[in-house]
Amino acid sequence: METKEITYHVVLKGYINNGTGYINYVFENLEFQDYDYHYITAVRFPNWDCGNIKVGERGYVLVKYVQEGKDEWYDKESKEFNKYVDTNIIFLKFIPEKPKVETTEIILD
Repeated sequence: METKEITYHVVLKGYINNGTGYINYVFENLEFQDYDYHYITAVRFPNWDCGNIKVGERGYVLVKYVQEGKDEWYDKESKEFNKYVDTNIIFLKFIPEKPKVETTEIILD
């Protein structure tokens, strides 16, 4: 698997905060073409701040696929690259879907 970032159109089905700052999300992919990608579980790291996502909220999630021992991340404190110790899908960003506004009737005063 090559390292890549992908955006999916999703709805949040559930999440769990393990108490150490890591949050695991389960998203339903609304436009899946392969059943292997119907549900996506992604981990959000403790230092990632993107606000709160509510269960049932629809939008677009950006995730990154990483493979243990192959892909690397940069540690700002040590100024070194480190290899990931787990194969994972990493949560990067969530953009909520805006409701469509129908303007069928306009009243002027």
